Amino acid sequence: MVVRALVVRALVRPHLGLDMRARLREVGWSDGVIGLVIVLGAAAMLCTQPLPLLASGIPLPLMGAALAGLFCFGELFLMNVEFRRQAHSFTLAGVPLVLGLFFLPPLVVVAARLAGSLAAFAYQRISVEKMLFNGAAYALELGIDALLLGQLLGHQRNLTAGVALTGLLVISVVDQLMCALVLVMIRLHAGHVGVREAFAVFAPAAVLSVVSTTFAIGATLLVERGPLGCGVVTVLSVIGVIGYRSHAATRRRHQALALVHEFVAGGVGASSLEVLADQLLSRIRTLLRAAAVEVLLPNEHARTGEADVRAEGSPSAGVRIWIGEDDQLQITPASVNLSDWVLVRALTDETPILIARNTKDSGLRRWLAERGLRDAIVVSLPSGKGLVGTLTVSDRLGETATFTKDDVTLLQTLVGHLAVAVESTRLVERLGHEATHDSLTGLNNRAYVSDRIDLVERAGRQAAVLMLDLNRFKEVNDVLGHEMGDRLLVAVGRRLRDCAPAGSVVARLGGDEFAILLTDFDEEQALGFAATVATAMAVTIQFDEAMLTPEASIGVAVTIGGRAAELLRRADTAMYEAKNKGVTIALHTPAMDQGRIERLALLADLRVALTSDQSQFVLHYQPKLDLRTGQVTGAEALVRWNHPTRGTIAPDVFIPLAESTGLIEQITPLVLDAALRECAGWDEDLTVAVNLSARNLADSSLPERVASALSRFGVPAHRLILEITESSVMGDPEQTMPVLHALRNLGTCLSLDDFGTGYSSLSYLQRLPVGEVKIDRSFVLGLFGEDDASSVALIRGITGLAATLGLRTVAEGIEDQAVLDVLLGLGCDTGQGYHLSRPLAAPAFRQWIAARNHSAYPALRLLGEARAAR
Repeated sequence: MVVRALVVRALVRPHLGLDMRARLREVGWSDGVIGLVIVLGAAAMLCTQPLPLLASGIPLPLMGAALAGLFCFGELFLMNVEFRRQAHSFTLAGVPLVLGLFFLPPLVVVAARLAGSLAAFAYQRISVEKMLFNGAAYALELGIDALLLGQLLGHQRNLTAGVALTGLLVISVVDQLMCALVLVMIRLHAGHVGVREAFAVFAPAAVLSVVSTTFAIGATLLVERGPLGCGVVTVLSVIGVIGYRSHAATRRRHQALALVHEFVAGGVGASSLEVLADQLLSRIRTLLRAAAVEVLLPNEHARTGEADVRAEGSPSAGVRIWIGEDDQLQITPASVNLSDWVLVRALTDETPILIARNTKDSGLRRWLAERGLRDAIVVSLPSGKGLVGTLTVSDRLGETATFTKDDVTLLQTLVGHLAVAVESTRLVERLGHEATHDSLTGLNNRAYVSDRIDLVERAGRQAAVLMLDLNRFKEVNDVLGHEMGDRLLVAVGRRLRDCAPAGSVVARLGGDEFAILLTDFDEEQALGFAATVATAMAVTIQFDEAMLTPEASIGVAVTIGGRAAELLRRADTAMYEAKNKGVTIALHTPAMDQGRIERLALLADLRVALTSDQSQFVLHYQPKLDLRTGQVTGAEALVRWNHPTRGTIAPDVFIPLAESTGLIEQITPLVLDAALRECAGWDEDLTVAVNLSARNLADSSLPERVASALSRFGVPAHRLILEITESSVMGDPEQTMPVLHALRNLGTCLSLDDFGTGYSSLSYLQRLPVGEVKIDRSFVLGLFGEDDASSVALIRGITGLAATLGLRTVAEGIEDQAVLDVLLGLGCDTGQGYHLSRPLAAPAFRQWIAARNHSAYPALRLLGEARAAR
């Protein structure tokens, strides 16, 4: 069997600017090699002996015509093997070649060879350059074969074993020589050819050459027998060709099924679109024997088939994925030109478009020419939600091969699996993105920044974390709404991302809390960058509805070992330290952790005490006196915690902890019951005041529980005063107002504590169902300070407003007689403070009341000094 290489033009993407034929013409190699081959072929022909070795008894013209037909048949039915940019064609022309060498003069064989081959080339539309090369190569091969056979066999005219063996060796050696010539041409066109690649050409060529030559010698024996032998040879040849083609088709189907299975399996579990494309597009290229595969994933409008209102030819954003013969994946932003009617038709009609090399459609030919392609198939990528995009395979390998309907069917099968894989991969990517990013701001989240901190520390590099918390962000949500709050968070996230250095990680941890991870930053550098962030944050942001100036408390922590959670915790501790001290930036120090550890331990002990030993909580009572008469009107119940190891803990230590954790909901009922139990044993005119927190007021069942406690201890409702703060009411007035009105309807008195320090007190005072207001101790303590005039004016205004509204005023924080006298002169009704009495345990309070009831001196003293003050 004779091996031929139809040296096809390089299947090179036009945009690379590589045209192999142009390159060869530039250096003169192609024309020179072809000319040399032609000259050598002609020289060999002149040296041949014009003899047929054997006689067939068939007329020479008929034999020559039959031989030309066999050569044409052999060229049309090739066994193709693609190698790089070339297609190697194993032809069946070896059989007629041997027959011609044995039965016809060499010139007749050459003429038949050229006539049959050129007819086949014309049908296949092979370029003139390749016709010349193959024709010259065939002439050279025949000339060498005839020359060697003539020299070695001499005048022998019988087909003996020696003659057959000589013919087999000569034809096989010449065939290998022609393979070498083919590889030279491949070397000129496609670059270096390795030993392994050369062996992949020579080895099968040698085997097939021996097989075909052996078959041809057998056919020669039959042809010597005359027409009957020729008929037998023809029948056997036809059967062989049909059997081979059937076997080849079956083998191709099996290979295709195996590759389809690999294709489907390769698309399972891809973590990203790049990984998926790298695994599947090269398989599509192999299955379709194409030079390139391109996937275009346009924008959402194109995928859903909706009309996209743009000027013709304007680009539509998307992604382009391309893979060529080198299997190197390229992913670039797409520029989908909507004037590309082939792509648009594939998207809108959802039907595959086959553009064969010999297409008669002038529009499709022009489309191929514009893109530098020879042939192509364009199909849409379907999905359950519409269209994903398009896929284009282009440039079928081989000089004569082109894409067929069978290729379209195969590609549609592959595309169906690819579309599902693309959607699945996009879902995986989206879920992965959502798992590591904040949905509102698009920044990374806590999980991502934690992983990055661990990576940095495992690499032995230093990391610094800035923790930011927006100040008064709740006010933005309460006053301007949550939508404005979300817009502020997005703006802050964008601002942080813009000022962050390269390689840093900006994350939103939740709520109004952000973090920035800095790699290879020491304490000084981290503090310097924190100052930069604080400055950037303080720039006013202009919204349509309002102008906002975000301020943040920033905590800075630098790695000293430990995992991500520890570094984030230290930054969080420093941030709260900055917030508590009223500064913008705080660097974490070990001393900060001590307070947090103590708070955590205290919280654990508080839970245990509330669960198993509530006797640790006791009430002290601070008397409240009528400033005009000096008589005791009641007391405020103040809880104390008798800790088993730490001793007595004041409420300002553990009550904020209980409020932040929700444990206050267990403490308030305990305090209420103990206060009412004690109040039941006092004189009927004395009241008891119990403090309520914001969490208590958010409980709609509070009035019912208060009523139950009053009934249980037999205390009239008017003897119970419930103290509330402005902040507890204003946190959610729509929810707390009904609770307050229900408490007042029970007959209890509501007292507005810390009046004047919270929200717009005067505007809400009229709406609140309160019976008294308590002047905050900061105003009372300021009566003899630098701002005494302001404090006097404020207290006078509060007492005047309360009198107008029919409310009682209570001044707390009376520390000496001078303050008492001034408050009495300003019109305060009731007072409490250390000058009157410290908070007392229940037995001591009862004794204190009894002592005052048996002595009129304290009351007379108050009245006398009040008159003197006036």
